[in-house]
Amino acid sequence: MFCENCGAQLSENAKFCENCGFTADAPVRRPNDSLQIGFSQKINDPVFEDLQRARFRKSIRHGLIFLPVLILLFQIVPFFAADFTRQRAFIVSCVVGGFGMIWILAAGAARVMAKSWDGEVTDKRITERRNRNDDAASGYDIDYYHTISFRLASGKKKKMRRKLTTNELNAWDMMIYLNIGDRVRYHGKLDYYEKYDKSRDTEVPCANCRKYVDIRLECCPVCQVPVIKP
Repeated sequence: MFCENCGAQLSENAKFCENCGFTADAPVRRPNDSLQIGFSQKINDPVFEDLQRARFRKSIRHGLIFLPVLILLFQIVPFFAADFTRQRAFIVSCVVGGFGMIWILAAGAARVMAKSWDGEVTDKRITERRNRNDDAASGYDIDYYHTISFRLASGKKKKMRRKLTTNELNAWDMMIYLNIGDRVRYHGKLDYYEKYDKSRDTEVPCANCRKYVDIRLECCPVCQVPVIKP
């Protein structure tokens, strides 16, 4: 069995094409269509692999800078605490710096190994949590949690949450860009959400800098990477 839209081979019980996202009830793209329906193959452009490698190298450089700076800062402590010797300061700084390096490398590796998935937006909501703060005029601070829920093609569920200081919907752009019912492909290595149907969009977020870009453009005018569109 083959996809009616892109021609990719499908498994016997496939509900939609894993290559372009097409389903039998979705319109087939034709040469004179707006080309705004379907998952983009531009995500496979080598420029994105180069960006991922560059980000990983950058995280390593930050870690290598962080460690000696931390050691130097700890060497100042003995001047203010007589019982904290230089040797002890060196050991503590190395231990703390070592854990910092592990965290940086683990975070970079997690991004490189992040998996992609297809799903549908099932819910969007904003919840609030009040924290006591005697210095605030109201006596408390409010944290707002913006949450988007997804049902994956496999039937599993996922949630993406952002902790913010405002309950405005557009405080997290994805709360505006994604709508309930949208079919979405999450590109794990880029931490990027792509809509299947972009026919109602005049702009799409850049997969690199996250600035919103005119969907008619081929490249982001800010960072020059390809615009993720069919």
